[in-house]
Amino acid sequence: MADQSVAPVRSIERLKSLDTLRGFALLGILVPNIVAFGWPQIAMVDSQVMGDSGANSLGLKITSMAFLGKFMFNFAMLFGAGVIVYSKKYDHADRPTRLHTGAWLWYKRCAILLGFGLLHAYLFWYGDILTMYAIAGLTLLWWVRRIPISIQAVLAIVFYMITTLLMLGLTLFGVWAIKEGHITEAQMSGTDPQIEIDAYLGSWMSAFGIRFQTSIMMHLFMVPFFLPVLWGIMLLGMVLTRNGVLCGFRSMGFYLISGILGVLVGGTATYLVYTSLNSPDKEFGDLIWRAISQAVGIPLALGYAMLVIAATKTKLFNFITTPLAAVGRMALTNYFLHTLLCTSLFYGYGWGMGYFGKIQYPGLWYVIGTVWVVNIVFSMLWLKFFRFGPVEWAWRCMTYGKLLPILHKPTTAAQPQP
Repeated sequence: MADQSVAPVRSIERLKSLDTLRGFALLGILVPNIVAFGWPQIAMVDSQVMGDSGANSLGLKITSMAFLGKFMFNFAMLFGAGVIVYSKKYDHADRPTRLHTGAWLWYKRCAILLGFGLLHAYLFWYGDILTMYAIAGLTLLWWVRRIPISIQAVLAIVFYMITTLLMLGLTLFGVWAIKEGHITEAQMSGTDPQIEIDAYLGSWMSAFGIRFQTSIMMHLFMVPFFLPVLWGIMLLGMVLTRNGVLCGFRSMGFYLISGILGVLVGGTATYLVYTSLNSPDKEFGDLIWRAISQAVGIPLALGYAMLVIAATKTKLFNFITTPLAAVGRMALTNYFLHTLLCTSLFYGYGWGMGYFGKIQYPGLWYVIGTVWVVNIVFSMLWLKFFRFGPVEWAWRCMTYGKLLPILHKPTTAAQPQP
């Protein structure tokens, strides 16, 4: 049974570095996701599906090099950080508890998240990531949170690299199958593009049919391969939280130097590998790139994270970090808000605007910017009056089995967040 004295983290106990980085990652995830929202799946690896234009080619290049995998990496890393922050309710250095203490509440929390994820995937958008995060939380994470940091780091590398190499091997096998004529590139990337267009511009039931098919295939085949990758990233998040890096406890110099080096090294590696794979004499470069883009870009992702945390350590950048922290405190709500706004714009359903397969670059950048503005304005206004985002509040109430106060108390409503 859950300890009735255990309660959600209070606003004054939150770490601004984690909230800000979470908001940054959440907004950045929309950039590659916008293609999945607005176009058939094959468009993510073939800009020709959108139309043969310089703007489309440049848009996908920027997305592939600067965004693809990097923001998802940081978002998943923060889920691992969340394990450490959450377990502090039980893991007291001065009075150690048993490893299983708190496991019931953690598993209940993850099971509820799994329910949110499955509903999101099958009823609204196949690109849901919450299901995989929840499964990661329901399996390994709680039980490895206390092992020595050095062992956590080794496990992170092993889980991540073995599975990444396996995914690369499967991609190369798929490329061979395409060349041999066993399958088409569209079949490897997803459903026939015209079938997707007709479904998502049709009724909710027609969209549900194709979405169910896509989601069930992802959950049956991608989860077993992708889960160890998530374990690796989340374990790294645990390591960087336990040693104080993600918490903002290191010096400004540490974050600036590591951030600049990460961006320079990771950016250079990303550019060189991407341009090599997509040279005119190479076939299926985008397919191969999707299998390794995150691994190649890990230094870039960490560089982003370090620079964001550096920004939280000075009031000079409060005009950036405060809105990002607000988005981060409501990350689950804002993630669902992405789906609500984008499916309303792109899908048909009789009430949607029906722009699926129609908005090309640079129009997609305008959509991204508009959704970002909505996320930021909504989050900042909401948190002026409420302690949690609406979905976060529901999640907490379900986890703790009671209605929690959502309004700010009069004495704390105006307190600045750390």
